[in-house]
Amino acid sequence: MKWKIFSVIFGFVFCTVANAAVDTNLINSAEKYLNSITGLSGNFVQTASGKKEKGEFAMLRPGRVRLDYDNLPVQLISDGRDLYFFDKSLDQITTVPLTSTPAGILIRENIDLQNADISVIETADMDDTFSLKMNLRGQEGLGNMTVVFDKKPVKLNSWTVIDATGAKTDVAFNGLKTKTNFPSDYFQIQHHRTISTSGGDAFYD
Repeated sequence: MKWKIFSVIFGFVFCTVANAAVDTNLINSAEKYLNSITGLSGNFVQTASGKKEKGEFAMLRPGRVRLDYDNLPVQLISDGRDLYFFDKSLDQITTVPLTSTPAGILIRENIDLQNADISVIETADMDDTFSLKMNLRGQEGLGNMTVVFDKKPVKLNSWTVIDATGAKTDVAFNGLKTKTNFPSDYFQIQHHRTISTSGGDAFYD
């Protein structure tokens, strides 16, 4: 369960894609918008394998994000350094570096979609939205993440992750509003058993 949620929300694993057209104007629009955001809060609907899960979403740049599921005993939190998966039923968390997750692209201090380690491999221009399909350079054979934006005004709409098995997960956002006044400990998990991906157990305080 935990690694499935990790992968569908933050795109741990990706699959190969063919070369496609890239519109730099759309990339510039997305980049300008993402760099203009300090904090957001709202709701999300995740669809995967025919199942839908809802929850609350919050982010605060640089580096902080939080997802709380309504009907699952799990929580995802990034404190700007690491990404924590909190299994409430076990009172336990698993942690990985935020830099290992493509979703970390959206909450960097400086978002550069053309000259950094990010590769935009395809863009699409629709009536009311536009999208960017991207991966991390050097990981082209591991998959892709597509981020969709509303056009007028430019705003985060949704993202889709396709993993190495071809499984597709959509995460759509609604009710997103600008917010920066989160409590000081909102993006932290305290006093829970931690299992590190590098092996061994510890306690995160």
